[in-house]
Amino acid sequence: MLTPQKFLLELHRRGATRLCRVSFRRNRSIIWSLTQRGRVLNVHAAYGSATDELLDAFAILSREGGIRSRSSRDAARVVGAWPAVAHALREARAARENGVTTGCCATPEQRRYLRALYRWFNQTRFGGRLPEDVPVRLSSRMTSSLGHMLPGEDAVGARRVVEIALNVDLMLPGNGAERLDTLLHEMAHVADYLESGNQGHGESWRAWARRVGARPDRIYEKPFARRRRRRARVTRVPPLPASLSFLLDDPAPGRYAGQSQPKAPAVSAA
Repeated sequence: MLTPQKFLLELHRRGATRLCRVSFRRNRSIIWSLTQRGRVLNVHAAYGSATDELLDAFAILSREGGIRSRSSRDAARVVGAWPAVAHALREARAARENGVTTGCCATPEQRRYLRALYRWFNQTRFGGRLPEDVPVRLSSRMTSSLGHMLPGEDAVGARRVVEIALNVDLMLPGNGAERLDTLLHEMAHVADYLESGNQGHGESWRAWARRVGARPDRIYEKPFARRRRRRARVTRVPPLPASLSFLLDDPAPGRYAGQSQPKAPAVSAA
């Protein structure tokens, strides 16, 4: 088994000298990524037993800074087709779906707040078309992303959504616009996946994003507030307008069934 340090040395031997660090992760959907302008390679921990062929492929991706050419596309296919990582992802998703681990750092009050926003946006932006029971959690481990949607399947192979996760930094003061837009961004992924099976940021997702008022972009360009210490807890609960307070304790799905769709008030971006 390779350690992250040995993995880095192997890539340096193969010419990927721009890398300064390799980080092993146990993600449920992302198997590799380059961050910090291509200087850090994040790979699934299953690649700790990578073969020479896989190391060669990772070296190509690292040297090119991602998928930029035919050779890097071929390398990405080699990395993605490795059976061991596919097995590790299935195990991680099964653990999540069975509640073995939650990974949620939200307080009960924060969870109620997020559920209220999800319900409100579902009714006012999506016409109540999304499932009522999609879990929305906070993650303190995200560093380069603001959120994700985890797709899955039920016992008969029908599409379902395992969770929406948001970066806990979005709860900090000054991140209100980013928080609301990120939730809408991920809910657009829910709609796109359940209706078309698509998981990326393609045209079908961009159409959903524009329809519900989210930015049809993959990433934010402007900086947002972050914790000064990565281990610091965030317990802040942003305010909700008084007109939405009933959603904090409303467990009933389809509250607006048979009624005209409510007009959305301005949600606080505090």
